[in-house]
Amino acid sequence: MLTRPETAGTITFAEDRAPAAFSRLALPANATMILAVSGGGDSAALLHLARRHFTAHRPDVRLLAATVDHGLRAASADEAHHVARTCDTLGIDHVTLRWAGAKPGTGVQSAARHARYALLTELAVRQQSAVVLTGHTEDDQAETVAMRAARADDGRGLAGIDEAALSARRVWFVRPLLDLGRQELRDWLTARGHDWIDDPSNDDRRFERVRVRADLARDPARRNVLLTGAAQRMERRRRDAMDGAACLDDRTIWQKTGDGSRFMPASAASLPAAGPTAAMAAELAWTGRLPRIADAARAERTLAFCRTAPNGTALTLAGCRLQKTGGAVTIAPEPRNRRAAGDRCFETLLPSADWPLADALARLHGAPPFPPPPFTKS
Repeated sequence: MLTRPETAGTITFAEDRAPAAFSRLALPANATMILAVSGGGDSAALLHLARRHFTAHRPDVRLLAATVDHGLRAASADEAHHVARTCDTLGIDHVTLRWAGAKPGTGVQSAARHARYALLTELAVRQQSAVVLTGHTEDDQAETVAMRAARADDGRGLAGIDEAALSARRVWFVRPLLDLGRQELRDWLTARGHDWIDDPSNDDRRFERVRVRADLARDPARRNVLLTGAAQRMERRRRDAMDGAACLDDRTIWQKTGDGSRFMPASAASLPAAGPTAAMAAELAWTGRLPRIADAARAERTLAFCRTAPNGTALTLAGCRLQKTGGAVTIAPEPRNRRAAGDRCFETLLPSADWPLADALARLHGAPPFPPPPFTKS
């Protein structure tokens, strides 16, 4: 359903705050940047705010809007056409991407999200674009943390949505509106006379996110607690990743061996626990061919083995086989794990907070480097 603004209200902070996020992007001259635009309020605000900023400050940057038609609702094709017409009016190139094939009977929102990221990543690669902007907001952050808390997620998950994430080791997805609220963006659209599309699935209580959204709307104090806690955990996650990367880079602690590595626990004994834990979580993911960094519990269990197990002892964990000999621990893929070194590791989205760990792993194992987050150095 199309929502048209009824009044030209007061311009909100959105117009002042969003450009700060855009200005941090380190884009080469004449770069192509993709905007993920569904036509909903969040992505419509992204479209208009990005056009406003880049037209004024980086006119050399080509904006390409992309709408993913999931084919889940009869109106989705018309909504994509509406976005295309809006982009034509704004002088922005537009493309519609279609999620083809059979759709799952359950877990539709999760499957649609994975399909959306895959399609946008493929488009970015074709367009030689290193950055895709998405319209995630502060409300998305609070909802995500609430859902993870309900599933008793560990501290990493409770850090919430990162400001950027690397897809397929090639394309950065950046969320410049993550510090702005959903209503604030709609107020700005209304004040500027821009319309947007209301997706009826956003009111369908069969979906967990919709139910959580309603709960948080009734409890703003809890929403604020979730956001504050997420920001604190994300900052701690960034610090731990930096400490872990330093640990992986220290060749008195970690060395490459064949398709795995050798860890010297005595050399890491004097370090604060966070660094070796983050490093081990990352190394288990690389050598065990996991899609993401291992959880802290597995890393801590592995470190306990490395420190206390007698020589000659072995442990199989997270797709790895660990063998302690002469005080050092060799970490190798378990025999049944036949994937190539590093295969699957970070094939899902790699949060920018974890990038130092990923790049340190690449140095340790002699693999190609991971492209750095696309931000200017502060």
